[in-house]
Amino acid sequence: MTTKKLSLEDLENNIPLPEILQAEWAKDQVLQLFADLAAGAKVQHVQLRTATTDVPVALETAEAAFAANEAHSIQVWYIFENELWCDTIMPGNSTTKILRNRLPSEER
Repeated sequence: MTTKKLSLEDLENNIPLPEILQAEWAKDQVLQLFADLAAGAKVQHVQLRTATTDVPVALETAEAAFAANEAHSIQVWYIFENELWCDTIMPGNSTTKILRNRLPSEER
């Protein structure tokens, strides 16, 4: 499975953009998301942004940074039920914003 990038030609041909879902979750819900991803998804890539870094990390490292209130944002690319997904986790003061989208992909 590979990611298919949308082009200007795709937009001109009315190829639909991926749907983006947005939610705001409490800290315990986000920690459950990390547990669910670890248990039931095939994690492809995790990017962690803090005050001093922007690096790829293991899912467990991103979870620890989130729990310690060190993460500014975390992006997790994963496969679930043969679909490629991307969750962007943006911690806030009282809630954490989650942006989720299913990414277009093609079989190779």
